[in-house]
Amino acid sequence: MKKYLKAFSMIVSFFLMLVMLGGCGGSNNDSDGAKQQEENKNEVVTIKHWVWLDNPNDPTFSQLVKEFNDTHPNINVEVEVIGWNDFHTKLLSSVTGGSGPDTSSFKLTWQPEFIGQDALLPLDDYLNGWAGKADVVDNLWDVMKYSDGKHYVMPWELQVLYMYYRPSMFKAAGIEKVPETWDEFLKAAQKLTKDTNGDGKIDQYGFAMRGARGGHEPWASFVLASVPGNAFFDAGGNCTLDTPEAIKANEFFLDLYKKYKVVPPTAPADGFNEIIANFKSGKAAMVVHHIKSSNGMIEQFGDDVDAFPVPAGPQGRWTSLGDTENVIYKSTKHPKEAFTFISWLSEKEQLLRWDKATGNVPVLKSLQEDEYFKNNRFMKASFDSMPFAHIYPINENMGEWIESLWPAVTQQALEGKITSEEMMKKLAEGMVKK
Repeated sequence: MKKYLKAFSMIVSFFLMLVMLGGCGGSNNDSDGAKQQEENKNEVVTIKHWVWLDNPNDPTFSQLVKEFNDTHPNINVEVEVIGWNDFHTKLLSSVTGGSGPDTSSFKLTWQPEFIGQDALLPLDDYLNGWAGKADVVDNLWDVMKYSDGKHYVMPWELQVLYMYYRPSMFKAAGIEKVPETWDEFLKAAQKLTKDTNGDGKIDQYGFAMRGARGGHEPWASFVLASVPGNAFFDAGGNCTLDTPEAIKANEFFLDLYKKYKVVPPTAPADGFNEIIANFKSGKAAMVVHHIKSSNGMIEQFGDDVDAFPVPAGPQGRWTSLGDTENVIYKSTKHPKEAFTFISWLSEKEQLLRWDKATGNVPVLKSLQEDEYFKNNRFMKASFDSMPFAHIYPINENMGEWIESLWPAVTQQALEGKITSEEMMKKLAEGMVKK
């Protein structure tokens, strides 16, 4: 019996020793865990953000980033500013090569390319917990929803294309009111195209045409204003660009250069910088762009610049809804911190400063009611244009269509190498190709 009691006592002692050792080990683990938590708490997470800026000399964005870093000690945002002309190509190649940023500014029409590479992080789980979601203009969530029902972008900038004009030039040409239709627009452009110094050469044109990259947006205002339904695709899913109505409207657009000669002779190669320079220099009396150019226009002309919605065609009006969003890439190691940054940029206080500095149309309902925006004549032109503002189709073809196909065939048509019908058939094929 003593033998068994001794053995039992030894077993109990053994287990007690294990418990004590386990307790000591647990205590050390707790200590190590607390220490690790403290280290994690003090760790600074770096977020790399790529952005293009219409005015790289404007310090507003860098000031906002500095403020974010100062108020979020555990997050450090490093910004790389990339020119617009190189942004899409560099971003796409960097994501493909695995060297892209954590976050970046973005365009809705780029979604198919990047989602096709499984590069973008869906934001819905984060958005559902974001306090600012309800303040975003309601229909934007529908506009920005991808075809799979998910949201990959955070609303940030919004622009609506309208027509800038010089009131003094209109007055000098005897034009008493802004054109309401494209026919009235042509008549005004003809009156505004003239030799102003008597040397026998035209030195002022009615309209600054953008025939190069990026010109697809103002071009669509001419074409879709003549297409039933004002859409790129009809109810049956057929592309409308090669319909007789669209071809005729495109011929009108081409003839502004070829026949009527109311646009500068450099129009086939003119991009954003050129059309704005033509307008600011007085070489052109009208130009299509959005509110982000308004500050520069006011600096140049003061009160001698105004705006009106793009004119109407036989089927109404159509204008382009310009957009810039922010996105998070799946390659990021810090999605939570990345969302903290891009959502902070879209909060009321930050957007108020950003929209005032850049002239963007507010994406927040509360800001659209602000007196500053209500009393701005260019905001008024934007708000008046909102009912017929739309975006280009978002599909896998749009990146190449916008960046390459449209500029190439438009230049060919303007130079007389292909007809309007040939141009529109190529554009229609490019929009629906598999």
